[in-house]
Amino acid sequence: MFKSVLACITIMGVLLECHSGELPSDIVKCKAGDNECVRDRTTEVFKKFPKGNPAFGLPNISVLSLKNITVAKAKAGSPTQLNFKFLDLTVYGMERAITVNTTGWTKQPKTIEMFSYVDFVKMEGVYETNGKILLLTLNGKGNGVVELINCTVHTKLRFDFEQRNDGKRYAQASKLKAVVTPEKMVIKMENLVNGNKELTDTLNSVLNENWLDIWNELSDGIGKAISLVFKNGLNSVLNELSYDDFYSE
Repeated sequence: MFKSVLACITIMGVLLECHSGELPSDIVKCKAGDNECVRDRTTEVFKKFPKGNPAFGLPNISVLSLKNITVAKAKAGSPTQLNFKFLDLTVYGMERAITVNTTGWTKQPKTIEMFSYVDFVKMEGVYETNGKILLLTLNGKGNGVVELINCTVHTKLRFDFEQRNDGKRYAQASKLKAVVTPEKMVIKMENLVNGNKELTDTLNSVLNENWLDIWNELSDGIGKAISLVFKNGLNSVLNELSYDDFYSE
């Protein structure tokens, strides 16, 4: 589910001669406005460097680690009163992602959009939860796994620019939002009800039978948290790389 945001970081490396090193000789820059080229180069880099490449700033996209991710927070007056948080979270599978389409990659971009597909994403870590969802009472802490199958991801972002002393423009992502839509979600949570394995197993079964309702409750929180995390990561890359050098012409 994080692929579209990471694709932006990949593109920075693909389209740029980075300060930290040189691009591989078989990776070429795209022309400004050639969105199909950007799409193809992004997928190409993911396939060639699934473990990352520090020569042009590409992180290891096969394993991503996050801390203290609030997925759901109880709201007054809502029928769902659920608090759910991953204390630590590891995400696997982003190297399998494919960029289907992207728009907006011009020298003066307004809104950039990316449409992506990834067939399998696994998220696992230590969680804690309390509250109610689907009239079920949850109160536990333990290891948990969430698997997302056949996901589409729509990412939209905007850049702000500043002129620096070297005479070039540098971009920052002022807005970034990712919307993830899985075809299926599988939940495997330990200790959903503190100390009661039998009830925990029953709750897991109910949650999986009603996975779409659960996803609708959790998707906004997951999307906002991940968007913020990778907006910060993307901006740290953009801070070092001039947007004026992105393109071949």
